Amino acid sequence: MDDAHYEVIFWQTEHSRLNLRELADAAGVHPELIERFIEYGLLEPVASEAPDPLFAISAIERLRRIVRLRRDLGVNLPGVAVILEMRERMEQLQKDLERLRRRSGSEG
Repeated sequence: MDDAHYEVIFWQTEHSRLNLRELADAAGVHPELIERFIEYGLLEPVASEAPDPLFAISAIERLRRIVRLRRDLGVNLPGVAVILEMRERMEQLQKDLERLRRRSGSEG
């Protein structure tokens, strides 16, 4: 498979959208649970003008994290929100640090 073909497949996968049922099936949860997480602000659809909200592919992993925190650790919804926010901040700080390291390495 040539690089251009791979890039098209990767772009299509990254930009695919899932409806509520597809997201529920992918994560192994009931759609009503997803609706509860949306109401609480833990999940956000990327589009909601259709009769069914649409989600990015990345929502599968986020939903799986939410379910693990609730089921395996017994974390309540406010706790899940705090943990996810802290995790996202840590990931952003790691990206920023890596960018700064690359920049300082190229200047030296």
